[in-house]
Amino acid sequence: MEPDEIISGINSYGNAVVDNVSAMLAYWDKNLVCRFANSAYLDWFGWEKEDMIDKITIDQLLGPLYEMNLPYIKGALAGRHQIFERTIPLPGGGVRYSLANYYPDIVNGEVKGFYVHVADITPLKAESDKHAAINTDSNPIRNIEKALRDSLLTEFPGVKNLAKTYFISESKLKRDFKLAYHTTIFSHYRLLQMELAERFLKSGQYNKKQVAALLHFSNPSNFYSLYNKYLKEKEKSGHV
Repeated sequence: MEPDEIISGINSYGNAVVDNVSAMLAYWDKNLVCRFANSAYLDWFGWEKEDMIDKITIDQLLGPLYEMNLPYIKGALAGRHQIFERTIPLPGGGVRYSLANYYPDIVNGEVKGFYVHVADITPLKAESDKHAAINTDSNPIRNIEKALRDSLLTEFPGVKNLAKTYFISESKLKRDFKLAYHTTIFSHYRLLQMELAERFLKSGQYNKKQVAALLHFSNPSNFYSLYNKYLKEKEKSGHV
């Protein structure tokens, strides 16, 4: 086989791969013009890739989402990797929950544009909601535990705020929660986050750095340490 035929075959397989994944893949130059896009954009935004490449700018694609994404676009063009969540309205109705990564394309110290990878995390959101579906009742501790589950992808709500919301003193909240769950409120929150992190990582769609960002760890090494401790304790208890 001639070298040109080999290269052509590789390109053919490469195009087939990127066009048969559910994630959106694209490249936008520093002028925010689309230079590459895969077929997933048709499902997500209703755009054929042939109508995007070398023809549209990212603000035309994103529409109302553009202003929301602009800080991340500017960050990528400044040479910094960006990772964030976004709810995307679908052309046929409904929404998808996404995890977006913008990777700067840096050549000889100059940012030429950025690569985009946007994955669908809707099933993981649904699973998270399912695990959060604890029946609420007159017992504030059960309601507070549900509130912790609902905030796993945001931030710890704080003992003071929880006590105020559920009309219970902070001291009673801490005492009753420990009696019910045999740990502190914050430790239980971290445990729930680690359980969610395990599901994210087992899905194979995310690496540890991405999960750390999803769970709002400002320092990924803190997440790595907590997650490894969680796995060791889980293995020690026999729950593997």
